[in-house]
Amino acid sequence: GNVVVMWIILAHKRMRTVTNYLLVNLAFAEAAMAALNTVVNFSYAVHNEWYYGPAYCRFHNFFPIAAVFASIYSMTAIALDRYMAIIHPLRPRLSAAATKALMGLIWLLALLLAFPQGYFSVTAELPGRVVCLVEWP
Repeated sequence: GNVVVMWIILAHKRMRTVTNYLLVNLAFAEAAMAALNTVVNFSYAVHNEWYYGPAYCRFHNFFPIAAVFASIYSMTAIALDRYMAIIHPLRPRLSAAATKALMGLIWLLALLLAFPQGYFSVTAELPGRVVCLVEWP
């Protein structure tokens, strides 16, 4: 569903509005999280052992947090855009460049806030198995 939303908005020029660009941002965050983590989460939950190494452990604890932050901030931006359109209908809306800059800011903030989670992720050997966890200082 998310990939179809992105394709429809990006393929049709008249669909490229401020709100729809933010919807693409939201759909991308959700689709990427589903594509990159679903199988690993299922495998880890079923076997209770980490098979994917320390690098993917860091990524596994970093990216979903960043994607959730990006989703939340995208929804917030959509709500603010809709609010401004209703309360101030005659005011100019964000330009395409400003919207793209806002999307970049959303991801930058999401990545910065998720960084500690990935930085402190480690794999640890327990009796008979390896686990991926966040080891806070």
